[in-house]
Order: sequence, then C-alpha cells, then structure tokens
Amino acid sequence: MTNKDYKMNNVNWNQFEYFITLAEIQNYTKAADILCITQPALSKAISNLEKALGVTFFSKKGRGVELNYYGRIFLDHLYTARKEIFLGQLKIQSLVSPTTGHIRLASLYTIGVNLMPHLIKDFSLECPEVTFAFHQQPTQIMLRMLRNNEIDLCFCTDYTEDEEETEFMKAIISIEDLFVLVPIDHPLARKGKVDLIELKDEKFIFYSYDTLFKKPAMKLMEKAGFVPKIIYEANEDATVASFVANGLGIALIPPIASIDRTKCAVLKIGNPIAQRTLCMAWRKDSYTIPIVNKFRDFVLRWLTEHQHITNPDRNI
Repeated sequence: MTNKDYKMNNVNWNQFEYFITLAEIQNYTKAADILCITQPALSKAISNLEKALGVTFFSKKGRGVELNYYGRIFLDHLYTARKEIFLGQLKIQSLVSPTTGHIRLASLYTIGVNLMPHLIKDFSLECPEVTFAFHQQPTQIMLRMLRNNEIDLCFCTDYTEDEEETEFMKAIISIEDLFVLVPIDHPLARKGKVDLIELKDEKFIFYSYDTLFKKPAMKLMEKAGFVPKIIYEANEDATVASFVANGLGIALIPPIASIDRTKCAVLKIGNPIAQRTLCMAWRKDSYTIPIVNKFRDFVLRWLTEHQHITNPDRNI
C-alpha cells in the first residue's frame, strides 16, 4: 500500500459532500452554514481532501472561491458517484418491496394546484405506504432536475428541443386554452373575447424563457401579425397576474388560479387558436424503482377517467 493509498483510506464521504457543496456555493461561510458545520471544519475537510489527492481544487475569487481545472474534473466524477449510490439505494429498495418507496415529482404551479392533489390522493389509496417529494418549478428547471436525476417524473409544458426529445420520454396529459389577462379598467376588459391582432399596440408582461411559455407565445403573436412590446418578464403565475392587476401591462396566460377578479379581466382568444400542451416526462435511460413506473401508469389511466379535472380552463 502506497502512502497515497493510505491517505485516501482516511477520506470519508462527508468530505466529498462538503466539496460538492462548496463547489456549488463558491463561498466557505455560506457553504458551512448549509452543511451545519463551522467554517474552520469545512476548510480543514477540504484541505485534507486536497492533501490526500496531492492537488488543490479551488482558487480565490473576490470573497469566494471557484473551481480550478482539477476541481472541475473531480466534481464531475463525484456527481457520477453520488448518482450511482442513489441508484443502488433505489434498486435495493425495490427488491425489498415493489409496492413502497419514495417518488420525486415536479410540476408547473397550475398542475400542482389543479391536478397533483387528486393524483396523489387517489394513488395513496392503492399504495398507502408510498411517500412523495414535490417541487413546483418552470419547465426548463424541471427538465434540468430530471436530467440530473433529482426527480423521477415532471409535469410540464411540452418541449420540442432535439436534445430533450432524445433524452426523455413523454406523454401528453392535457391541452389548455390560453387567455388574455387585462386590468379591470382596460378598454377591452368588458369585451369577453378578442383576436390577438387587437393587442398589437399593447404593452405585455411575458413569462420568462425558462418556463418554455415565451417562445410559443411569441410565435403565436407573430402568426397573428405582430411582434409584442415586452416590458416585463416573470416566471411565476402570481407575479404575472399581480403586474397586470397593477396596470403595468397585459399578458397572455394559461389557466391560473391566482387572479384578483376585482382588478383583472380574463378574455378568451378568437383568432388564432391559442393553446398549450402539457405533458408528463421521464428519462429514457435511467433506472426507476417499480413504484415510480406504477405511479406513471396510474397517472395515464387516471387521466382518461377524469377529463373534467385535467381541463381546468373550462372554469377560468
């Protein structure tokens, strides 16, 4: 056994987790707070790890640090190692009991409000010992979480990027009508229905790019014959609705619950037809425990039986 082998035998997994956290946060004080250890303890753990491998991983950058060449290489391998350990735990868990386990989900806010409570409640009747972790995020963030194996399934806006198409599997779960949200004192507020071309001179509040709502919305307005004047962007339904309620502009929106009807009016769209497709997505090449596959199949079966819930825009 070499001296270096001996040193690596004294490195534990906590030091790897410390390294990953510091690499992501890039600040010793903040990373130590997240890890619930002291800054000196974190510094010593990183120093011991560097001594064991005979390199340094970080360079100073202002008040923080950044990974150097060696650090970036090591971080990639640690991400792979952590993923493999997690997958090993999942496999063992599935061997112990194929009807229990932990399912990690993410969805858009509207799906989280209108659909997920029903799905989880009814599935729990079939598999009462299953637990769930649930996140609400824009579509781009959910796809990144899915890619990094941080979630098992996501319920998102349909995507068309070539990379995602080859990396993920998906099933359409709903097609929603889109609407125009205007301040209650807007000249069109009492009209009830508009063609998009009528909005060509308006100021728009838009959803940001990471929602995957901006690009199809832009295409829709270009199809109507104009390029919208975008003055604000946000990635939360409530924020978009609040901006409109305060008279900052109008917005093209999916069906959302967080609308103050005393300050906003919701208008249907006549021409062109304005809709968005929602889907459930999962990784093609990632091992999933049987309970996740069981839940995915349950969702598809459940949706065919509950169309009144999967089309909430009827009641907007």
